[in-house]
Amino acid sequence: MKEKILVIDDEEILTKTFARLLKLKGYEVRVATRSEDALKMSEWEDFDLVLCDIRMPGKNGVVTISEMQSLRRRLGKAPVPVIFLTGFADKKMEEEALALKPSAYVFKPFDTPQFLDMIQSTLSVQT
Repeated sequence: MKEKILVIDDEEILTKTFARLLKLKGYEVRVATRSEDALKMSEWEDFDLVLCDIRMPGKNGVVTISEMQSLRRRLGKAPVPVIFLTGFADKKMEEEALALKPSAYVFKPFDTPQFLDMIQSTLSVQT
């Protein structure tokens, strides 16, 4: 069965790029451009990994992932691994994100082959 990845980013061009790249690598991909959509998806679907942008309008990525993990706990499910993505160096936001114990915290732009290796390594630890 294909591993399922949820990509959360308010920049539609980035979500399309991530989706295309990850699908080429054999992953099943869902995309959310808003926090609310990501939370609804996580109610009904299980994901093997979430890639989440930190800065988004409305709820930021840290709040989104915190709520997603809380929802999973209420549903009796284990936390989903998360890789946070950001294009901005904000120390306070980074500390809040790292407090959620993500698998990784990545600054954009990043090296694509290394990023894909990071995704595969994270997924390998889960299986």
